[in-house]
Amino acid sequence: MDSDQDIRDMDIFRSDHWKQNAKTISSNASYEKSISQECLISKDIGNHDIKNLNMKKVLFFLNSMYAITFPEHIIIRRLGSRGLNDWIWSTQIQGYITAPAILEYLEMKKSYKPTTYFALTNYALKLVQFFKTQLNLNTQDIHDEQLANKEILIQFVNTSYPDLIEKNFLLAVYSKLLPGEFEIEELQKRSSERMTQPINHPAIQAHINDLLRSGVKEQSIQGKYKFSYSKFLNWLHHNYAEFQQTQPDNIPLSRVTETHLLEFKRHLLKLAANGTCSKHTASDHLYDIRYLFSNLYKMGWLTKDITLDVSGIQYDRYHYRDLPTDSDLQRFFLTIEQYADRPEADRTAFGLMVWLGLRIHEAARIRREDINIENRTISIFGKNEKSVLLPIPEPLLQWLIELLETRPNKDFVFSENPKSFIRELRDRYKLYAFVAGWKYQGGPHLLRHTFISRLSEHQDCPPQLLMYLARHDRPENTVRYIHRSNTQLQHAINRIDYREER
Repeated sequence: MDSDQDIRDMDIFRSDHWKQNAKTISSNASYEKSISQECLISKDIGNHDIKNLNMKKVLFFLNSMYAITFPEHIIIRRLGSRGLNDWIWSTQIQGYITAPAILEYLEMKKSYKPTTYFALTNYALKLVQFFKTQLNLNTQDIHDEQLANKEILIQFVNTSYPDLIEKNFLLAVYSKLLPGEFEIEELQKRSSERMTQPINHPAIQAHINDLLRSGVKEQSIQGKYKFSYSKFLNWLHHNYAEFQQTQPDNIPLSRVTETHLLEFKRHLLKLAANGTCSKHTASDHLYDIRYLFSNLYKMGWLTKDITLDVSGIQYDRYHYRDLPTDSDLQRFFLTIEQYADRPEADRTAFGLMVWLGLRIHEAARIRREDINIENRTISIFGKNEKSVLLPIPEPLLQWLIELLETRPNKDFVFSENPKSFIRELRDRYKLYAFVAGWKYQGGPHLLRHTFISRLSEHQDCPPQLLMYLARHDRPENTVRYIHRSNTQLQHAINRIDYREER
C-alpha cells in the first residue's frame, strides 16, 4: 500500500462506525481544542481533521509510541526453558528454602515446563512461609524437622487449596517427613470443595436455552454464565442445612428466597473485600444470578420474582493502573528472546498487544489469511466478531514475517489450538514479567491499557482515531483505558497558564 494513500481506503472511516455513534462524539472533536494535551498549551499545534490522516501518519503514531530498541549488535544468549528453570532455581529457591525434602523434590522436577515449575516453586515458598508464620521462626530455620508438624500441615492444606501438581508435591515430600501418617483423603478434604462442578440443573438449562435463542454466544455461556450458576449452587449446598442433603443439580430453585440472594451478595462482597476477587467480578456474579431468577419467573418456572428488592453491587468502572515504562517493556521482550522456546511466537503475540492493543484471544485467533504483508494491514475480529482493518507498525511487521516462515501451510498464525495457546500465553506472561522485574498488577490485558494510554499521549492523535484503533464504540470505554502517572499530571498542571486574558 502506498504510504501516502488516504487511510480511509483501509476502510477505517469508510464504514458507518462514526455515523452510528455521532451522539457520543463532539461535532468538533477532530479539530483543535479537542484533545486534553492541546488544552494545556496556548500555541497552535496544527489541524487535526481526520480527513487529513493518511497511512503514513497513522503508522508514525504507532511506530513512535515507545522508545524501545533492539540493537542488532547485542548478542542474546538463548537459554530456553531449561535455562529459565535454572534461573528459578538459583534466584527463587536457593537461599529461600533450606528443607532437604523440598529441595530434593524441586531439583528433581527441573524438567517441568517453566510455567509449571514456577507455579510449583511459588507453592513450595508459600508452604515454607506458612510454617515460618505459625512457628514464629526465620525462613532459614524451616527445615525438615519443622515441616514434620501434621497439625500445621493440615491447616496449610485447608487454606491453600492444592491442585493436582501441588498435591503430588505434598505427598512426595510428606511421604518422607510423615511416613504412614499422611493420606490423600486429607489433602482432598477441603480442596475438592473449592472446585465448581459442572452443572446440569433442569431449570438452569431451560434458562440457558433461552439465552441461546436470544443470541448469547455459547462461548459466553460456557466461560461466564455457567461459572456463576455453579458458584451459586455450590454455595447454597455448602452453607444451608436445607440444601446440604441435595446435590447442587437437584436443588429446587423454588425454595430459594430473597434472603438467600441477599446473603449471597454479602458473601460476594466479603470475597471482594479480602481480595479473592475484584468488585467487578463480584458484581458480574450477582448480576448473572439475579437475571437467572428474574428470567425463570418470566418463563413460568417460578411463581415469584425474588430479585425485585435485591440491588446490584456498585463498583468504580475506572481503576487506575501503573503502566510499564519503555525500559520495562524492553526487559520483557529481551526476557522472551533469552528464555522462550519459541521466541518468534511469544514476542509476536505480546507485540500485538503492545503495538496494536489486541486482547489475548484476538491475538491467538489470528489466521494467516488475516494478514496482508504487502499492504502492511491485519484484520482483527473483536468482541462483537466484527472485522477491523489495522495497519502493522514496526517491529511487528518483521516479527510476523519471521513467524509465518516458521509455520508454513498452517491456518492459524500461532497455534492450531487457540484455546490452549491462550492458557499457555497467560502463564508465560506472568513468568516473563516476573523475570523482567515487573511489579505491575494484572495479566496481559495490562498491555492493552498501555497501548491506549501511550497512543492518547500523541498530541496530533484525534479522538476518533484513538477510538478506532482501540476498537471501542463509545468514548467512555476508551477513557477507562487511559492512565496518567502522578508525574505526568504534575507536569500537565505546571504547563497551565493561569494568567487572565486581557
